[in-house]
Amino acid sequence: MIKKTLRKIRSTRIGYNIGRKILSTPLIVNSSVYDKSYNKKIRKTINKLEKEYPTGVDIGTTNLCNAACIMCPHSKLKKMGTMDMNLYKKIIDNCAKLNIKTITLSFFGEPFLDKTIIEKIKYAKEKGMNVGFYSNASLLNEELSKGIINARLDSITISFDGATKETYEKIRKNLKFEITKKNVLGLINTKKKLNKKNPKVNLVLVELEENKREIKQFYKYWKGKVDGINIINMRNWANEIQKEGTKESFHFNKKISRKPCALIWSKMVVDWNGDVVLCCDDWNHSTVLGNLKNQTIEEIWKGEKLRKIREAHIKGEFYKVPLCSCCNKKSVWWWY
Repeated sequence: MIKKTLRKIRSTRIGYNIGRKILSTPLIVNSSVYDKSYNKKIRKTINKLEKEYPTGVDIGTTNLCNAACIMCPHSKLKKMGTMDMNLYKKIIDNCAKLNIKTITLSFFGEPFLDKTIIEKIKYAKEKGMNVGFYSNASLLNEELSKGIINARLDSITISFDGATKETYEKIRKNLKFEITKKNVLGLINTKKKLNKKNPKVNLVLVELEENKREIKQFYKYWKGKVDGINIINMRNWANEIQKEGTKESFHFNKKISRKPCALIWSKMVVDWNGDVVLCCDDWNHSTVLGNLKNQTIEEIWKGEKLRKIREAHIKGEFYKVPLCSCCNKKSVWWWY
């Protein structure tokens, strides 16, 4: 109940600003009272999560993408492809065996570039899973809208980083503002015509210097049209993006003490070729924990490699993990 309430508050413009203000203020988050309470929360959550398997699995069914966003290192990728259906079914079956119910069919690509995405949604839904993914919605035509609705997709989170054509197209290069906007509204209208509640349509905007003055306008237009709006802070993608975020982004605030990353205890991330990478920032496979072509989720999640990385995080020895040593992403453990 507390977590649901926090998430609901966080999804409002006022709630986001208050939360960011609190989390970005060193006098608060570095104080002995807050630090003691936060460390207690982290220890308690880690003890719980270490006894379990991932709370969810992100499966990058493809790492192909048709956008060239200014805050994303996708252009640096050397190898791209789409996940084979047999491998995908093997992973979903493994998740079902472990009672993992939350599946996200995206990692570092655009899901609609996977020609088998509808079939993949259907297979996971047949196994009783909650299925969602992230998309830029530039390819989301009426046929695909009907396809994901009929496949019973639970949620789609659409990256939409501007309230105006000029700003959006400056950030999301190669995409067209009016087309994406039309596609989002088209999905909403198709849901209404088919009398369906799902997929829930959520928008996410990465707050940047380029778009931060449009956030109020963004909320004003989309509030009431979509199921949720989430404004997020930019991070540096493990130092692969040299662009700074907004001054308010707590990821870029070096005065805030660093804590263990919640992602390595909660989410498993699998790319299109079966590689299990350390986290959602490991787009370039710098830390591969194993491969689900020839291993199981159990073997990798309880494996020695991940255990040592978690141990380094608990001790604050982030330098022992090259990816983590350059990453500026800060977890918010209160959500867990």
